[in-house]
Order: sequence, then structure tokens, then C-alpha cells
Amino acid sequence: MTEPNKVAILGGGGRMGHGIALACLQYSDAEVAIVSRRAETVDHGMELITKGPFGLERAVSKNRLTQDQADQAVERLTGTTDYEEALAGVDLIFETVPEVVPTKHASFELVDRYAPPEAVLATNTSSILIAELAAALENPGRLVGTHWFYPAHVMPLVEVARSTFVDDEALEYVLAYLKKLRKRPVVVKDSPGFFMTRFINNYLAEAIRLVELNIAGPAEIDQMVKTGLGWPMGVFELLDGASFDAFYHAQQYLHDNCGERYAVPTTARQAFLAGYHGSPDMVPDSRGGLYDFLGVERNQEPEK
Repeated sequence: MTEPNKVAILGGGGRMGHGIALACLQYSDAEVAIVSRRAETVDHGMELITKGPFGLERAVSKNRLTQDQADQAVERLTGTTDYEEALAGVDLIFETVPEVVPTKHASFELVDRYAPPEAVLATNTSSILIAELAAALENPGRLVGTHWFYPAHVMPLVEVARSTFVDDEALEYVLAYLKKLRKRPVVVKDSPGFFMTRFINNYLAEAIRLVELNIAGPAEIDQMVKTGLGWPMGVFELLDGASFDAFYHAQQYLHDNCGERYAVPTTARQAFLAGYHGSPDMVPDSRGGLYDFLGVERNQEPEK
């Protein structure tokens, strides 16, 4: 199999989807189609790709792309709510819909209906068993797990999960393309949460519990992990700006499959059920993130 000529991104208007689109546009010559059921989501994704905090216009301003390169990338980009149009003639599909099994299965049914049978499908799940997701496909061998990290076109790691069903050719095709996109894929065994989610979610959940115990506030925790651990983003900055809803769904799945040590913290459950799913800039219709839910200020500097 050769490098894909056309890539489709299901749920491409979201945080991870638009970043994957940017990686494909900047580091390959493929046509890229982002597709979602809602026109508002597609429009949001197109806006993020062109004018967002990691978008093409910013890349030009930082001299990472020339204006001609950015213009050519836009010419290869389409956004649509028509799955038949987006999946026609596609070679590789990245699925980035929410971390809910029935939601992902519904998107896979559209892949079976409209995509060529030889197209490879890569799911951006951070927690769900690839074998469980593959059960919805007529050919489960074409599904590969690709767990990207935020911001997707910047972070080099992609955790690649292989199920017992996967075709070796499909796996190698995905690995080769990820390397083309300047990623560093690492292959892991299919398991709930793989390695990275099981590892990092314990950090995130413990930080929320320590806020519940009044050990430290979100701003202080963010300052400490950035200053003391060298993280580029604080725990609560990361949850609010990139991954709170993904964390919440993944933690529920891990709790169901791996036991009590992955229980969802009470504050996280309250915030999510109250409609606080992360920054509205990244999650349309969200009421805000954990900082907003807790009513505390961001980016407080430590006292001198």
C-alpha cells in the first residue's frame, strides 16, 4: 500500500480531529476531508484549522509555513456533513468522535456503508479496547488504534494499539503514514486504556482529589507541575483546554473494566453532568472548564 491520497477525519471539527487534519495538511500531500453530523462542528473545525491557536495562519506568522504552503493546504481541505461525499475514494480514515462505544460504532457503520472496503480505519480512542470497537466492522482487520496527544499536530507521540484482529498490512500502512507526519508511533498491546491513559489518568484524577481535600487549588497545582515537573501545561489547563470530556469518558470506561482505582472523582462527575466539558473555545456548547465550575482564577502567580 502506498501513501494515502485522501484522508477523512470523522469528528474532524473537534480538538483532536482538527489537529490531526493539520498534521496531514502540513506534512503530506493528501486531500483532507473533515466530516461531522453537525454543520456547526464542521465550521468550528475549519475555523480552528485556519485561524485557531495552532492553525495555518499562526504557522505562517511563526515562519513554520510559507503563505503559499498554507494556501495549498487550504485548497486540499474540505469540510462537510455528507459522509458519503467525505468517504468516497478515501484511503485512510481517522475517527475522533467521543469516547463512547455506541457513538464510535455508529460512525463505523457509516465507514462500512460509504468507504471503499480496502480503506484503513484508525480510531483515536484513548481507552476503549480496539477489539471491542472492531466488532462493529464487517472487516475488523482494517481497524488500528491510534491514540494521539494534544495538540495533535505538535505532540510527536502516537500510541498505536493493535488488536488480535488487525491485518499486518493495515498496521504497517498506518505506522508508515504517521512517520511521514513526523510522529513517533509506539505499538502497544490492546488493553483498556493501553499504557498512556492508565498512567496519566491516575495523575489527573489524583490532582482533582487533592483539590477536593483542599491540599492545593487548581492554579497552585498547575504552577507546581509546570515549574517543578517541566510540564508545558498544568493539569487543570490541560483538562479545561484539551481533554476534560475525554478524561471523563475514559475514566468511566477504565473504572468499569479495571476496577475502583479508576473511579471518577466526585468533582469531575459533578462538573461534567452540570455541562462543564472544557473550554467553550474548544468544546462548543460547554459551560466552561473546571476552573469555571470551581469559581477560581486561572494563572495565579506564586507569592514572592
